[in-house]
Amino acid sequence: MADTRYWSKEVVSEFIEIYKSYPCLWKIKSREYTNRNLKNAVYDKLVEFCTKLHPEANRDYVVKKIQSFRGSFRKELKKIEESKRSGASTDEIYTPTLWYFDLLQFTIDQEIPTQSICNMEDEGTENSNHSTEEEVEFQEKTEVNNTQCFITSAFNISCTSNKSNCLQACLK
Repeated sequence: MADTRYWSKEVVSEFIEIYKSYPCLWKIKSREYTNRNLKNAVYDKLVEFCTKLHPEANRDYVVKKIQSFRGSFRKELKKIEESKRSGASTDEIYTPTLWYFDLLQFTIDQEIPTQSICNMEDEGTENSNHSTEEEVEFQEKTEVNNTQCFITSAFNISCTSNKSNCLQACLK
């Protein structure tokens, strides 16, 4: 029997297309993502596809394949993001070498963390104490080294200091 770790490009492409067609497996904010029955049925379809190539394939095999593809995609994505942060010019930004990187582009919004909202002000501006939450169950005020931190029940932190001192002071 041939080594099952190596799939042809056509097979990988087809597998990814099937995976893409079922957002219940990859789109975290989808209502279907929490539907176990639907996910089980879809995994069964992917297992059926994989048994054509690897007769002993089961759900674990499929999950590991997906994790492998997504992990490789994340590594390439991380390289791109790091090259952008390094200040490289547009010509020098890392170009993915993973041949199926473009096929997994539909998962990119699931891989990149959402931009956090900074409610801290830079030095030299007025200090103000405000929380990102409209409704706060409780709020604890801590002052360390002239840094006022407000920790809410949802663990949102608001500080009245420069950004670098905020987390250090709040976490003490």
